[in-house]
Amino acid sequence: MTVLTCASTGKSITLLGEPIADSGEGKVWRTNHNGYLAKMYHSQTPERVQKLAVMIAHRPKEPNSHLNHISFAWPKSVLKDAQGDCVGFLMPEIKEAKELIDVYNPSKRKALKLDVDWRFLHTTALNIASIIEAIHISGYVLGDIKQQNILVNDRALPSIIDTDSFQVRNPVNGKIYRCPVGSPDYTPPELIDKDFSSIDQTEVHDRFRLGVIIYQLLLGGQTPFAGKWIGAGATPETNELIRRGLWLYAPNSLIQPVERTTPLEIVHPEVQRCFLRCFNDGYKNPNLRPTAGDWVKALRLAVNELTICGKLDSHYYSQTYGKCYWCDRSTKLGTDIFPGFVRPKQQSAVVESTSQFKTFATDKTLENIAIAGQIHTLQGHSSSVYSVAFSPDGKTLASGSDDKTIKLWDVTTGREIYTLQGHSSYVHSVAFSPDGKILASGSDDKTIKLWAMTTGGRIRTIEAHPDSVRSVAFSPDGKTLASGSFDKTIKLWDVITGKQICTIQAHSSWVNSVAFSPDGKTLASGSHDKTIKLWDVTTGRKIRTIQVHSDSVRSVAFSPDGKTFASGSDDKTITLWDVTIGRQIYTIHVHSDWVCSVAFSTDGKTLASGGCGDIKLWDIATGAQIHAFQGHYFSVAFSPDGKILASGSGDKTIKIWQVASLPSVTSNITTTLFSVQPTQSQVSQSSFDMPILWCYLLLLFVFFGFVSFVSGFVVGFVVCIMGIGCCWRFYRWFWRGKI
Repeated sequence: MTVLTCASTGKSITLLGEPIADSGEGKVWRTNHNGYLAKMYHSQTPERVQKLAVMIAHRPKEPNSHLNHISFAWPKSVLKDAQGDCVGFLMPEIKEAKELIDVYNPSKRKALKLDVDWRFLHTTALNIASIIEAIHISGYVLGDIKQQNILVNDRALPSIIDTDSFQVRNPVNGKIYRCPVGSPDYTPPELIDKDFSSIDQTEVHDRFRLGVIIYQLLLGGQTPFAGKWIGAGATPETNELIRRGLWLYAPNSLIQPVERTTPLEIVHPEVQRCFLRCFNDGYKNPNLRPTAGDWVKALRLAVNELTICGKLDSHYYSQTYGKCYWCDRSTKLGTDIFPGFVRPKQQSAVVESTSQFKTFATDKTLENIAIAGQIHTLQGHSSSVYSVAFSPDGKTLASGSDDKTIKLWDVTTGREIYTLQGHSSYVHSVAFSPDGKILASGSDDKTIKLWAMTTGGRIRTIEAHPDSVRSVAFSPDGKTLASGSFDKTIKLWDVITGKQICTIQAHSSWVNSVAFSPDGKTLASGSHDKTIKLWDVTTGRKIRTIQVHSDSVRSVAFSPDGKTFASGSDDKTITLWDVTIGRQIYTIHVHSDWVCSVAFSTDGKTLASGGCGDIKLWDIATGAQIHAFQGHYFSVAFSPDGKILASGSGDKTIKIWQVASLPSVTSNITTTLFSVQPTQSQVSQSSFDMPILWCYLLLLFVFFGFVSFVSGFVVGFVVCIMGIGCCWRFYRWFWRGKI
């Protein structure tokens, strides 16, 4: 038993059992510290010690720390023997993952019974590119990118190992510690037969290696340098083909596709262009090869345009290609490299990696992509997304779907964190508590479920209503939860105990939406009975009924200051109300169909509305349209900082939109698409107000004449003034305040 000392902590590290890996440089051992391995060098050199010191002091930023995922097995600490000499280093262990070749090679996948589809492989490629981009940004060159050095878990999250072989540059003095090794089939043409220990490499060389890895992932495990040789003599070795720039799609190539070759044309056009730049343009000018960041952009487009086959749910194909290549291929060749499997149902509420690695669940793939001011599409749900909600800190987005699940997404990266399962029917509504610790969900299964965000575990299930729960909302203090249901009632619940506080017999038809005012004193509800009602939360009594829509009210929302109230309806309109005086401000007629959702920005200056087919942003002060997004509609939600908007839709996706500094489209709106309708309080004197007022004045004139005749002029004048005052007060109350 070997006992070493961890240089950074001074603690003892014991090597356990036998080595689990052996390479030319050293052996890898398990240790008595769970989650950590030790790499012990066969022979140590001063340069290795210096290189490790630089790596430990300048670790690249971990892009997946929020997922508790290790993207690279980076040296954590030097290990010393009893004499105080450096003999190796401590590094994190990558658990429950397979070598990359096991994932992209169809035969190995089949032998291991890995449930992997083309979307999983796209996402893996995308995540590899994003991790390598992070490494390059930190100034490192991988040098030896190869299939054995990349492990992949069941969420399509890669981990790069053997990091001590990287080329390292000391940022303090500029000294370079080279990568002394390279792998055949992954070496760029300009480095073939070169001595790596004497060459300072750059990220341009990594670009070639990355291109080969992505090609293998997307094109059936094949290398770009494999095919039918039509030149003279025997087929050259792969390195010779690379040296000569001969690959399947090189100009005048001497390699031709065979029957089993997966054609380049099936991948997204942007990905095709990256391959051509890498192996054609980059052959003569290596600087023209796409960077890791270029691959990230292209692969993100490719992932977003994948669609599922109508015949087999294990088949994905690019919309730009237009048909399922994998179905055609299996029919032609008699074998399917993405056969459909019956996936086991997950029992836990949170989707996590299992302790025994058995299968890759492709619905757990995570995309390591930053939003960076662009439209971002989140894929993972298998049916319509009915509701989206941001956590109070703006870091997490929750989505509820027709597929009976709730998914939590990292807003910064656009990646799925985990899936909450437990509802037996559609999830119509999700809402975060004000402190962000609890998520509430309402479902067609008639229940409300409360989830703990720190663990993802279910706190409790509330058997809430005898019919579908359509909407849930937390009070501002987080102590009360309101629910609206198809049973026409609203119920208030104690969040701590889960007990019912009261039931409000609210509407004559189902309740579609509930919302608390910012002070928590008022609850608004929108119903299929075409009305909006305001309720006193303390007493449960109705404050007023608002009847302005001509069809079902789908959504209600209060402005952040509580002074304005918005509603969206099936009558294609949005209406804004002044809450303090109970007056309608204006009505916007603009959507071509139902208004499914409305939401205020945090500064209260902008309103977002989701209509069937589009999302629109409105200036609250003027009612003018600011911007429009096409294609999404079920649910909209602003982030707490108001800079981004999330939307869920019937296309099974969530989209995140950058809304800060958007160009206005108001000038393009015509009166047929946008009109602010005058309310009853804004109608001209030719309608209601003036005729009624003249009737009052006429009656007062008659009354004045009668009193003057009986009591004299002075008394009659006083009575008349008092009467006019009373009538004016009545007029203001009845016509200006009536709703």
